[in-house]
Amino acid sequence: MPETVLQPSRDRMIAAGVQLFQRKGYHGTGLIELLEVSKAPKGSFYHHFPGGKEQLAEAAMAQARDAVSARIDIAFADSASFADGARALVKAIGDWFERSDYTEGCPITSVLLETVPGSDRLAAASKAAFADWIARAESHAARLGNVRDPRTAATGLLIALEGAWIVARAQRSRRPFEIVADLVAGYAIDH
Repeated sequence: MPETVLQPSRDRMIAAGVQLFQRKGYHGTGLIELLEVSKAPKGSFYHHFPGGKEQLAEAAMAQARDAVSARIDIAFADSASFADGARALVKAIGDWFERSDYTEGCPITSVLLETVPGSDRLAAASKAAFADWIARAESHAARLGNVRDPRTAATGLLIALEGAWIVARAQRSRRPFEIVADLVAGYAIDH
């Protein structure tokens, strides 16, 4: 079969993996449910992912990494300051999380917490995602030039966002995201 015919099935499985891992975690997501959600034929799973569920999770994490990376760039694109960009990012993630009824956790953390340190492959995927997000936020902080230390501001934003995601899920509230927006103001250069 030509790759163009097979590709949509693979893409659907990755998208289903992102969604299910966010909602149910790595161990809570089964192959049968994944195939049902993706509407993919059973025999296609190991064709596309000969490394099994771990390989699918790696692909899902890469897709999720890219989606969040795009959100970071959009949030900071027209911002006048790092704090404004961070607020826009936090609001976008908070809005999306609220629309999911607080069921879709961070697509990287939901897999990371259940598989690392046991999986070197997924540890590397997690590390790559966080490194990318920090580098993007750091680049925007440096470009905007109004934070004391762009690397610290970017890393602090990621740490605060990850914590907000977890606490917001437990509380079923967007308030933790609002608190992150207030915290980020502390990275601004005093005038």
